[in-house]
Amino acid sequence: MNVLQQERRYLLLLVSAVMNQKKVPVMSGSLMPWRTIYRLADTNQVANLCWLGILGLSSEIDKEVKDLFYESYQRELKNVSGYQGAQEVLRWQLERKQIHFLILEGVELRELYPQKEMRKMDCIRILVSKGDLPRIDTLMRSMDYEPQENREDDGILYYKIPGVYVMFYDKIKFVNQKLERYFDSPVRMYSRKKGYRYLRCFDKEEAYLYMAGRAANDYALGRATVRTVLDFWLYERARKEELNWPYVDKVLKKHRILEFSERLLKLGDIWFQNGISDEPEIYNAMEAYILSKGEQGRQLSGKILPLLQDVADFYKRDRRREWMNREKEALFPPRDYMEGLFPVLKKFPSLYSLCCLLRLFRIWFSKVKQFFAGKRDWLKEKLKPEKDREKELLDSQEENEKNIRME
Repeated sequence: MNVLQQERRYLLLLVSAVMNQKKVPVMSGSLMPWRTIYRLADTNQVANLCWLGILGLSSEIDKEVKDLFYESYQRELKNVSGYQGAQEVLRWQLERKQIHFLILEGVELRELYPQKEMRKMDCIRILVSKGDLPRIDTLMRSMDYEPQENREDDGILYYKIPGVYVMFYDKIKFVNQKLERYFDSPVRMYSRKKGYRYLRCFDKEEAYLYMAGRAANDYALGRATVRTVLDFWLYERARKEELNWPYVDKVLKKHRILEFSERLLKLGDIWFQNGISDEPEIYNAMEAYILSKGEQGRQLSGKILPLLQDVADFYKRDRRREWMNREKEALFPPRDYMEGLFPVLKKFPSLYSLCCLLRLFRIWFSKVKQFFAGKRDWLKEKLKPEKDREKELLDSQEENEKNIRME
């Protein structure tokens, strides 16, 4: 076993021991690069959980690294009340503003864990109608949330001190376009949550399909983490007695993620329950793929999740959308830019489309003018008498010789 495999294996042993409330296997501190293990745990969103496992290993770990694990745990411990309170206020405010909404991922996921602070919260994800987004922005700013740049997806991200993130979506998006269409219903069409007028919710089967689709999406994009597997594995264990499995399997099979979901759950058994498989090659590849962020084990992973082949199409679609947006901006520039070209727009905004056409005409006329000017110069050159061309050539040669003598 190489050093990298040793670090990954020990991290998984650590998470498994904590989840099963067992003693963590002790290894000599001189053999374990704890700083690297912390970085790996933090990247996989389980550093806070790992703190509970290393409490009894104080003599084996450098104090500075141990403090990093402790700070991660303390941060989530404080966030338990922070996110709980934030979600309750958001629910109350959205109800008061009569905005239909559905909480895609919230503090309920923490209920799956033995202790709430064991589940790291990155943000609350909420689905709303596209037409309500301007009202959402006004509402969030009034509650002291600040807009943040979102590099993950198309969600609109807000942040509030001391550390609460909320993401709003007007559509549930997946790399798998068929699965995206499955969830392509207006938010108000989902079931109303008991006791509320505007809060919507998935039914049990829809919620499971969303969790499976989200895990498959993250896996295909190389974003899956140990927490991704742990969330899905715990969710299935908590809900498996309630679900209509023939229907769930039918939908998963139709959208080509049935085998993947089954194997991801089996990987959870191997990681967190010391399960054994007769296909170690596949699960080793899945493990390597997740812990290397998609750099290793890709070939075998592509066999169990055809969605990996769709990722290239996903990025192609994304580039095509960017190109279309650039073309649209070229045809219809921002209003402030147009007001600089046509001050009349400040008084008469309704003339924006007409001014855009006038701008395009000016650009076209300028290019036509340049074209004919070039043709005119070329024609003049062609029609110039031979003697004049020879004289110009001699003059040019004399000028060059003069310059050379001066040098």
